[in-house]
Amino acid sequence: MKLGFELRLTFTQQKTTGDIAPQWDSLANIINFNSFLTQATDFYGRNDLDMLQLGNGGLTFDESKSHFTAWALMKSPLLIGTNLSAITKETLGILTNREILAINQDPVVGKSISPFRWGVNPDWTSNSTHPAQYWSGESQNGTVFMLLNTLNEPSDLFFNLTESPWIRAGRKYSVRDLWSHTNNGTAVRNFTAKAVPPHGVVALLLKDAGDEPTGLFPACSVWWQCIDKNGTHVGG
Repeated sequence: MKLGFELRLTFTQQKTTGDIAPQWDSLANIINFNSFLTQATDFYGRNDLDMLQLGNGGLTFDESKSHFTAWALMKSPLLIGTNLSAITKETLGILTNREILAINQDPVVGKSISPFRWGVNPDWTSNSTHPAQYWSGESQNGTVFMLLNTLNEPSDLFFNLTESPWIRAGRKYSVRDLWSHTNNGTAVRNFTAKAVPPHGVVALLLKDAGDEPTGLFPACSVWWQCIDKNGTHVGG
């Protein structure tokens, strides 16, 4: 008697909020709502953040970049919702960012980026105007970061690398800017994005580049948790 087996893979796509509009307030609300649902995204299913609104009016260039970055890195389906026969080079340039698209279409890692710090608000705060600002996640080529300026003015965005669960202490990391398409040296222990435009975004790919330099003070990157070999606490 010959036994046969059938394997069925189920994929679901679920719209998570009400209808989107080509306005920053709508985008911020959707980003905020979905910041609490990122664990539900993987190869088995996607949180659908609704159609992309680039090119439909109502969004600045930086807001459009933030929109596309958040949707792509949160692994939402990327459904273009504008008239392609009238699309501008500026909008087309955003939609065809190959480095951002590569994260969305990663064949190895299906999970969404997630917040590791909220920024303007205390962590785990639901705020439809000021969603989480500091996000990270895995990819097949390194750790992905999204830094989102939710303010109406330029802002510096600073974080310690080890705030992200995907970063190892005691290492330095090469920094790739996924919008300028440039390699920006290495980061050791922390990173600051300077003067991020209002409602603007920074998207980075960090790759392990070896041991951090010796002789840094304090002795370890999270000094208040640092224990020496003899079991004593190392002060900062």
